[in-house]
Amino acid sequence: MPFLPSEIWQYDSINRSAAPSMFAEKHHPDHLLPEDLDLYLSKGWYRMGQTIFTTHFLSFDARFYSAVWVRLPLEDYEFSKSLRKIMRRNSTHFRTCVAPGSLNKEKETLYQKYRGVFPGILSASLQDSLLDGGKRNIYNTYEITVYEGRKLVACSYFDLGVTSAASILGFYDPEYSAHSLGLYTMLAEINFCMQQGMSWFYPGYVVPGYHRFDYKLRIGEVEYFDLRSDGWLPYAGMSETPLQTMERQSERLHQLLKSVRLPSRMMHYPLFEANLFGFWDAPYLEYPAFVLCAAPPRDNGYIIAVYDVRDAQFKLLRCSPFDDAGFYLSDAFLKNFSPEHFFVELLVVQETLLQSSNPEFIALGLHKLRALK
Repeated sequence: MPFLPSEIWQYDSINRSAAPSMFAEKHHPDHLLPEDLDLYLSKGWYRMGQTIFTTHFLSFDARFYSAVWVRLPLEDYEFSKSLRKIMRRNSTHFRTCVAPGSLNKEKETLYQKYRGVFPGILSASLQDSLLDGGKRNIYNTYEITVYEGRKLVACSYFDLGVTSAASILGFYDPEYSAHSLGLYTMLAEINFCMQQGMSWFYPGYVVPGYHRFDYKLRIGEVEYFDLRSDGWLPYAGMSETPLQTMERQSERLHQLLKSVRLPSRMMHYPLFEANLFGFWDAPYLEYPAFVLCAAPPRDNGYIIAVYDVRDAQFKLLRCSPFDDAGFYLSDAFLKNFSPEHFFVELLVVQETLLQSSNPEFIALGLHKLRALK
């Protein structure tokens, strides 16, 4: 078998550098200063009700995608000709207002009308969406409202930091869909932020390959948050999403293991966002794609191999099932995923056995584990 010499195993057996931040995480602050919001946004975080969270992978209809956070630099920004046309046409036809955010029956009625035709999941009420059903708001929220005469036809909410703002929620009367009011309210938010001298506008994430979010790319030359560098790069220069990189490198390892007759299975893992959904605090497995290895399980667990896009490392992990997963996971959710291609046990990482940028080290590590059988 074409393994590397054993002294390489001894040299590269474990990298004890600090672990990277989680792919999915949620905080519950009691209060949030504007400068704190700036910092969160700059790291690819975003508001969810009265919490703030980040995630970098998504699943829709049993398909997996990368959530790519984007932002628009406002210094020297100019609206394109097509965007100016939308703004000019709508500002002529409608009355547009900017004010501190508030809730009322009129906005709730419009929200419910929009929710009735929205091709996805929205919170049951506007108050649930923005305030988690309560009354207290830890964010400095502003609103854009659009009227035809006295009739409210569109509304959006955005949060202000010191140097940045985040677009949170927009909705409009479906009867006015020809007016691009969802995009128009976002453009009005950008215009207001420019007038306030802000540096960054954050519209949330886009999902390459899932076009529902592509409208956010129409606002201009956005940057994206890069997991590898932990910074922002021009979106136009992104050649591969983090998920595509993870899948490609995992498949590379899978093929290597096959070539040296080490059984393995390429799997997708729909429970990668366990950190967001109120489970007990534990080191849940957070990789949406991995290689299930046929190494001897210890303590009724699993040996799996992952590729971490944050540090460009292959990692060999020992994982165990989370005993109380059935309390959280419904059969209706799990039945959407075929066990042939999806791993649907909730896993907790017990230890990192080996990590390396070289997949042959992982193969060698598995070979040694088999030898200990």
